[in-house]
Amino acid sequence: MLRFLPMLGMMAAILVAASLPGRVLPFLRYHNFDKLCHALAYAALAASCLFAFQPLSRKHPLSAGLLTLAVCLGYGFAEEAYQSLIPRRVTDGRDIMADLLGAVMVVAGLQLVRLRKRPD
Repeated sequence: MLRFLPMLGMMAAILVAASLPGRVLPFLRYHNFDKLCHALAYAALAASCLFAFQPLSRKHPLSAGLLTLAVCLGYGFAEEAYQSLIPRRVTDGRDIMADLLGAVMVVAGLQLVRLRKRPD
């Protein structure tokens, strides 16, 4: 059960960031900096999910990766829906794509590392 604490912590951090009113974060509008922040946050969430799902990952690495992507995508949709309730914040489908990109990079990276370590 302790393996899930980092994942829950990342989810809480993302929720806190999504709860901030838009006037507090004006710098995010420049050069799509918010997309980079989304990708990095969801990359960290994916890493914490993979840590939580490590027992599953040993026997079924593809299932653990897909479950991680599903959790990140579902949480991304939930975060954007929640964010629409916050003053001066908007729901943006590109944010969800950035979330998914960050998660895919971590999951794919781990899968590539596993393939390289596999004995022939």
